[in-house]
Amino acid sequence: MPDRSVVIAGGGASGALLAAALIRGGLRAPITIVEPGERLGAGMAYATDCPLHLLNAPARAMSAFADDPDHFVRWLATHAPEHAGPQSFAPRGVYGAYLHAIATRARAVAGARLQHRRALVVDAEIDDQGVRAVCSDGATLRADALVVATGNAEPAAWPRLGSGAELSPRFFRSAWAPGALDAESDETVVLLGTGLTAVDAVLGLRHRGHRGTIVMVSRRGLLPHEHRLFDAPPAAAPEAETARDLLDAMRTLADDARGVRADWRVAVDRVRPRANVLWQALSLAEQRRFVRHVMPYWNVHRHRVAPEAAKLLAELFAADTLRTLAGRTGEIAATPAGLRVPIRLRGSDEQIVLEAARVVNCSGPEHDFRHLANPLIAQLLARGTMTPYPLHIGVQVAQNGTLIGRDGAAQARVYALGPVRFGTLIETTAIPEIALQARELAARLMGEEPVALAG
Repeated sequence: MPDRSVVIAGGGASGALLAAALIRGGLRAPITIVEPGERLGAGMAYATDCPLHLLNAPARAMSAFADDPDHFVRWLATHAPEHAGPQSFAPRGVYGAYLHAIATRARAVAGARLQHRRALVVDAEIDDQGVRAVCSDGATLRADALVVATGNAEPAAWPRLGSGAELSPRFFRSAWAPGALDAESDETVVLLGTGLTAVDAVLGLRHRGHRGTIVMVSRRGLLPHEHRLFDAPPAAAPEAETARDLLDAMRTLADDARGVRADWRVAVDRVRPRANVLWQALSLAEQRRFVRHVMPYWNVHRHRVAPEAAKLLAELFAADTLRTLAGRTGEIAATPAGLRVPIRLRGSDEQIVLEAARVVNCSGPEHDFRHLANPLIAQLLARGTMTPYPLHIGVQVAQNGTLIGRDGAAQARVYALGPVRFGTLIETTAIPEIALQARELAARLMGEEPVALAG
C-alpha cells in the first residue's frame, strides 16, 4: 500500500505526536495539521504557564515516543536541567515546550510535506477520491485519510445554573476561561469539582496571589491521590470479566503490596496496562455499573497528583483555607455581591448555602459527544460517520483506530486518536497511551503492520 496523504484535525499533544511519528517513520506523502493555535503540541493541557501546574506522572513515563522511553528524560537534561531526572515532575509548560520542539523538528525534517494550517476542520466527507475536509477559513483540503485528534473537550455545561448566574461575569464555564483564576486576594471561590482540574484551579489561584477561602464541591468529595515512586515497575495485571472482578483484582494486588515497600498504587499501576482489554471484556451492563459506581474511585486512584502539589494542598487544608464538600448543588443564583451556591450534603437532608465571589466549573471534560460544541464532531455525528458509544461516553472506534459509523461499519478513511477514543477505550487520555496509538496509527497510514510494544 502506498503512503497516504493525511489531514490531522487538532495540533495539541495527539496531533503533534502523530505527525512526528509519521515523519520519523518516513512518510513521503503530504501531512497537514489543522490547528488554530500558533504553537503545535501544547494544546489545552500543556499551554499553562503556571509553574505550580506539574505533570501528573514522572518524567520517565512521559516520552513522546513509545519506542524510546528515555527521550523526555534526555531532553530535560539538555533543555531544562533544573527539572532533569527520571523521577522529576516537570511543569506542564515545560512539557508543552518539549512537544512543540518535537513538532518543530518534524517540520524541519519534512519541509514542505508537513504544513500547519491555522484553522479548524469544521466538516468532512468521504468520497471515492478520499476525504474532503472543510476548514473554518474556507479552504477545502483533499487527503487520503483524516485523523480526528481534537483532544479533551471543554467541561460539560453545569446543569443547575440560574439565568442570572449563567450570564454573571463571576461564573466561569472552565478553569481555562480567560480571567477564571484571576481572583481578588480575599475572595471566596467555589470550584465545581474535586478532580485534577480543580486541583489545577487551586494551584493557579494561589500562584496568582489569591489567599481567600476555596471550597471544592463534588458529589463524593473525592480528591486525587498523591504519586509515590518505586524502584521497580509493576508486573502484569490479572484477568477480570466483570466490574466486581476488576475491583477484587485491585484489592488483592493492594493486599499483596502491603508486605513490601509499596502500597495500593502498585495495584492500580499493575491494572493500568491491561485496563483497556479488561474494559472491552465487560458487558455493556457491567461497563454501565463501572461508570456509575466505580469510575470516580478509579479516577482518583489512577490519575494522581505530583508530590509537590499534594504537599501544597495539605498545607492549605491545614490552614483551613481550602475545604472539600461532598454533595449536590442546587440552582446557583446571582446576588448583588456574587453568587449563591446551595449544596445538599451527601448522605443527609442538610442543605448549606455558600456565598461566593466567583464560581468556576472544574467538572472535567464532557464525554457525551452529542453535547460537544466542536463543529467537526457535530458534523461527523450528523452524517453518521461517527457514532456515540452506547453508554454515551465517547464514540465507537475499531481496533485499528477507524471510526465506526452509524451503519456499524468501520470508516476506512477517518481515524480517531487520543481522548477521542474514550468510551471504546477507558485509558486513552495519558501520554503513554497516546504515544503508542500514534506509533501504531502512523504504521497503518504508511501501509505497515504495527509492531506491538511490550507494556
